[in-house]
Amino acid sequence: MTIRRKARLLLGALLLGVTAAALAQLAVGAKAPDFPRGTVWIGSSGAHPSMKELKGKVVIVDFWDYTCINCIRTFPHLKQWYARYHKDGLEIVGVHRAEFLFANDPKNIERAYARFQLPYPAIADVKDEIWGSYKADSWPETFLIDRSGVIREVRKGEGDYGKEERLIQELLKQGHSELDYSAIVIPEDKDLFTRQCGDMSPEILVGATYSKYVGATIANVEGFQEGKVVDYKPTEKRIIKGFFAQGKWMNRASSLESAEDQTPSAPISLGISYRGREVYAVLDRATQQPVEVVVTRDGKPIPEAQRGVDVKARPDGQTVVVIDEPKMYYITAKDDDTKTHELVFSPSQKGARICSFTFSNRCLEDFEKL
Repeated sequence: MTIRRKARLLLGALLLGVTAAALAQLAVGAKAPDFPRGTVWIGSSGAHPSMKELKGKVVIVDFWDYTCINCIRTFPHLKQWYARYHKDGLEIVGVHRAEFLFANDPKNIERAYARFQLPYPAIADVKDEIWGSYKADSWPETFLIDRSGVIREVRKGEGDYGKEERLIQELLKQGHSELDYSAIVIPEDKDLFTRQCGDMSPEILVGATYSKYVGATIANVEGFQEGKVVDYKPTEKRIIKGFFAQGKWMNRASSLESAEDQTPSAPISLGISYRGREVYAVLDRATQQPVEVVVTRDGKPIPEAQRGVDVKARPDGQTVVVIDEPKMYYITAKDDDTKTHELVFSPSQKGARICSFTFSNRCLEDFEKL
């Protein structure tokens, strides 16, 4: 299974002043904690259910972050389960716990909730209260709760969807012998990370602080200098778990931000070497207006067949992504995963923030790109 790494959660705990003991796993068999008063609900009108009011239902509490590709790839399964079993007593509550500061803004969460077309209510856990009470430590992480309010399963990461659906059916049928799911065909689970699925680079965090907690590095000799604008000199060095830069970049904790406008005499860029079928980038901006970023693959515009849904071609043939909101952007698709490729991002102006890069293999690419 794939999850956002626990090391980054430990970083978040340190930033929030949470002790290591507080991160201990909430055990299966425990009573599901309730949602605190003052909870910020997303996509829910009318009454906001408490766990006490949900007693008698089977409940999935799903911790997610809207920039997390691992979470995004689970949405089709959650939506399918909700459509199949909601009438029989299945409820899903999505709890959004932000990874990046901008993702803690309820307005950004509302926009993402609508874009992903989630049919069940969600909570913006802006104070990390629910995250803390459930002792969650990864994205995605789901807590499956039976009709009596007891946690029956804690699942981290992607995969094993068939196993989870069978348990949902089992819990729904307890005390309800009239429910019959014999007509529903659940495919057998497959390993999503076998050699047959192809190569996939590890996640790269670009920020001066965040990168250290997942072992990502910068190829340039100037290195990270948090809180400072660094003028990176061109380098021929390439690394798989990291990136290279050129020009002036502000080193922020969770991103590198372009510190000057792009000019022929002062080029500014940031690039990665990678393998995988798809590349996703979390991008933000410090400007009021959208920022256009030219993106090349192996030194050329991204071929049409390999463009992610967020990459467009300009009249001059250059391929670009426009940072119009802080989110995860789809950069490449159906890539050749048998070779190492290079992506270079060249912002048109200062204020472009590059936060992270994630990837897929052949077994993870088939989902709706919203």
